[in-house]
Amino acid sequence: MDGAYSSAPPASLSNRPRLTPGVPAGGIAAILVALGVIGWSLASGDIDRGDHGLHVSFDMPDAPEPPEPPEPPEPPEPPELPRAFNAPDVRVNVDVNPQMVERAVRDAMRGVDMDATRMQALREAQASMTEARREGLAQAQRELAAARERLHREGKDVPAIADGALRMAEMGVAAAAGAASGVAASKAGAETGEGSIMQSFDAPKGVQLVNIGGDINIERSSRADKVRVEIDNGASALDLDVKDGVLTLRGRTDPNVSHTEIRLIMPPDTDLTVAGLSGDLSISGRSDAKLSVQLLRGDVSAERVGALSVDILESGSVSVERVYGPVNFNVQGSGELSIERVESAKLDVKGHATISLGRVENGLAIAIPGYAEMDIGRVNGPVRVDFPGTGRITIGDGEAEVEARISGAGSFEFNGTAVNPMVLASGGGNVHIARHKGKANVRNTGGGNTYVGD
Repeated sequence: MDGAYSSAPPASLSNRPRLTPGVPAGGIAAILVALGVIGWSLASGDIDRGDHGLHVSFDMPDAPEPPEPPEPPEPPEPPELPRAFNAPDVRVNVDVNPQMVERAVRDAMRGVDMDATRMQALREAQASMTEARREGLAQAQRELAAARERLHREGKDVPAIADGALRMAEMGVAAAAGAASGVAASKAGAETGEGSIMQSFDAPKGVQLVNIGGDINIERSSRADKVRVEIDNGASALDLDVKDGVLTLRGRTDPNVSHTEIRLIMPPDTDLTVAGLSGDLSISGRSDAKLSVQLLRGDVSAERVGALSVDILESGSVSVERVYGPVNFNVQGSGELSIERVESAKLDVKGHATISLGRVENGLAIAIPGYAEMDIGRVNGPVRVDFPGTGRITIGDGEAEVEARISGAGSFEFNGTAVNPMVLASGGGNVHIARHKGKANVRNTGGGNTYVGD
């Protein structure tokens, strides 16, 4: 050929990769393809062997079928681990996903929170139901007492069977109220324990102690402007709350805390209410505030208080030096009352009571459907006696307007001067009035003796 190579090769050729100088990559690829074809032919039997050597014939199909991919080999069996003698053949497969574990923990924590919320809701609902029941029982008790008083006031003589039925109904309601308080106290405590507390509270409207099992010591101090609470044992078994200016300490039954000791330092003018007390209450110092006590079991002692209200449900005793205001004493179980001096007094004994009053300045009202032993040193002002039960009432001296209805077997003795006395005796009890002035209205239809002196 006469042609000559140009000095510059084409761009397409100049960019081809070369393995060695002067040997194009395309040639190498062609050689490899040829060798592959020869190998394939040897494997498939398309090569003829003659006498003078090998004759290779290429019989390429139009579209050869690709070979089937080989089946993946089965995984080898895991080697057997040595086992202990007579140990069971146990295989455990653990596939731990950290995200799944974290999500499970979160779900469990949410479940715990929901359970705690449900428990709190149940406690609040139970407390509301118990409070509603207690209020209903108290209302029923007040209505029964009002019915008895209305019957006695409107009618001169109440049939003994009706009077006894009303008294039994009042005692039944009171017992139910006490049982409700006990059930509420026994179900209230869940998370409790020993503990102590020392803290001061602003309580201008008063202090309430509810369902306390233990001793309470209170000091009235003119230097105190707040209420200081000190609890040596069982603080975790109490709920403390201040609402509308009233500090409330509410006890919760705790099997680990059998006795609570509470000490309060209070201003003299702070009212005190104690409800459902099983223990002793001791108050030192003078006060012109109100003291209200509902006593299950225990003793109450105080120096001087402004007004006193006591309700003994089971058993207990109350001793006060002086009460500047009125006294309201109600016994449904067995109780004792001792006061040296009082402004006025209302005494209601449905159970059994021993009462001693030194001096009553301005009026006395007595109702004894149960049994009572009363010794009163002196009374001024009106005296009203309703005595369908048994026992005795003895008043040493005084000048008073006396109105006495003796329908039971008890005796009434007044050794002072009765002003315009009115005596209705229809039972087996005796009536003795030492002196009187004005007009005496006396009627005895019973089996006892009645005497009204000049």
